[in-house]
Amino acid sequence: MNFLSAAKKRFKNFIKLSIKRINLFLRSVFRRLPLRDRVFFYTIRADGKLLENSKVLFDALDTKKIICAHTLPHSVFIKPVIYYRLLTNKVIVTDDYVRYLRNLKLRDGQKVVQIWHAGGAFKRFGLDAPSQLTRREEIATHSQYDLVTVTSEHCRKFYAQAFGIDIEKVKALGMPRTDALLNKAALDDMRKNIYGRHPELKGKKIYSYFPTFREIKGKRVPFDPEINWAELNAFLKDDEVFVIHKHPVMNEELLKDGSCDKIINLNSDPTPEILSVSDILITDYSSVIFDASLMNVPTVFYCPDFDRYERSFYVDYPEDLPGPVVYDQAELSALLRAGVDDTLKSKAIDFREKFMSACDGHSTERIANEIKKLL
Repeated sequence: MNFLSAAKKRFKNFIKLSIKRINLFLRSVFRRLPLRDRVFFYTIRADGKLLENSKVLFDALDTKKIICAHTLPHSVFIKPVIYYRLLTNKVIVTDDYVRYLRNLKLRDGQKVVQIWHAGGAFKRFGLDAPSQLTRREEIATHSQYDLVTVTSEHCRKFYAQAFGIDIEKVKALGMPRTDALLNKAALDDMRKNIYGRHPELKGKKIYSYFPTFREIKGKRVPFDPEINWAELNAFLKDDEVFVIHKHPVMNEELLKDGSCDKIINLNSDPTPEILSVSDILITDYSSVIFDASLMNVPTVFYCPDFDRYERSFYVDYPEDLPGPVVYDQAELSALLRAGVDDTLKSKAIDFREKFMSACDGHSTERIANEIKKLL
């Protein structure tokens, strides 16, 4: 290493150490400030706005409230603001990981509410899944939760296990964003909205493809859908359309061939709106299956990489799934042409009751009332 490289490295280390010391000083100052009777909504799922569960709950909560929404990584200028809000608001509500809780002990009287972004309990997560975090870091991230909301009594034990917390802190209160899925007027509005933006969908049989991201040892890797798009496009009839909606964290573009006139990307459209007009949902390991179960959308599982998929599940895969599983494109095409077997309807109903029974159209009200009690 030459002199210039060594100097740069020392300077970077000096800056890092200085920032760390400044943050420690600021945290000690923030601890002495008044604790406000206010709800602090923290999310890393979007910049400048809340999504889904958090947005629905925020809009419904008639208390003093504030938002901090920044995707990772966070700049050195944002971190002090986050520490300030974490240490000066009485209730903290989040829908994902709050990394700052790993090395920040909250003040007496503060409460943390986790309203996790996904419903049910499908693929393993937290302490139950491969991670870039150590087990100690994973436990520290979740150890200060006072309330975790889940979608059924059956799911409570899985979230307690994944977060390493007492099961008494996990309550089957439902999931805020599901209230609209059970409301006829809201569903009518969803259909109106998506048809208004995409009139080409009207009168078509819609297959909606919702793949989730892939990982190796807890680190995200590029996703290969293992679909020949030209072949699929040729397979589809004139009154059929194949809609793609990839997971938000997936950066790669799945469909690059603009000649596929019967296949369209709807990655920016809301999931509930797409499901509201879908005839069949096609997915792999995504928790979107729980939304589909509430909306009575038949589900097909397309899993060509099942033998290579890293995570395990909270269900017996595929025996407990509410729909059939296929492992290559030929099987998928044959199943779509034959249609989903009606005998699976009772299995889908049992699946919904097991994993989503607390979602009855009043989840937001229940959770909002619990937060008010914490204030």
